[in-house]
Amino acid sequence: MAQTLDRSRRLGLSSGQSKAFSSLLREIACAPAVEPDSSWRRALLAGAIIGRFELVREVGRGGFGVVWEARDRALGRSVAFKAVLSRACAPGLGEQLPREAEAATHLSHPNIVTLHDVGRTEHGPYLVLELLKGETLGRRLDRGPIAPGEAVRVAVEIARGLSHAHTQGVVHRDLTPGNVFLCEDGQVKLLDLGMAHAFGLRRIGGGTRSHMAPEQWRGAPEDERTDVFALGVLLYQMLVGELPFGGDGLPGPRCEVRGPPLR
Repeated sequence: MAQTLDRSRRLGLSSGQSKAFSSLLREIACAPAVEPDSSWRRALLAGAIIGRFELVREVGRGGFGVVWEARDRALGRSVAFKAVLSRACAPGLGEQLPREAEAATHLSHPNIVTLHDVGRTEHGPYLVLELLKGETLGRRLDRGPIAPGEAVRVAVEIARGLSHAHTQGVVHRDLTPGNVFLCEDGQVKLLDLGMAHAFGLRRIGGGTRSHMAPEQWRGAPEDERTDVFALGVLLYQMLVGELPFGGDGLPGPRCEVRGPPLR
């Protein structure tokens, strides 16, 4: 039976509720590895019922999960159901994991996708988010550079979402074109903010490598400036249509980000 915690119930957590929520987040983040051909794959079928959610169609694959359009049968609304392909906890996170993950679930901002539910079934953990219509920035960039005025507008919207998250103590750490969504109505939304870190899934391959700040490569402590660096890479990419560091996308050894955290 699915365990769920609706966002509306988390707005005023008592001490006991907060501990229960953190416990669920830790359980999800520390779940055994789920391979692509395992339980989730067999469960993710059109018409399948998982908890109170009825799956409709697959709409995409993210950094650490598969996203389906689903119908919330209790509330009568369409949502995005993200089946999380979990891994073991990242080494060294310790008690920081539930604190940052819980902070991420409380983020409420027009430029951050809304998280409605967190839950776990016999197939694995899942997230339930608002259903967005449009395309990722990555898909848009596949068609070439973006006009300067529009690129700056998108960058400003991303910065607003990041600024809100940073004031709540949440750092994205994996800001790439695939984690920025351009909605049909012109809104810009950040995806997976704080969640990749919460699930111990800070990726090191493909496009993510090209957007990593120098401190991430060195294994040094990360803070808000890590996201500011990635935003600079995104803006360059939108304007020029390619990455700023050459073919491998890797920053040079002298590349540094200095100054106070973004607030």
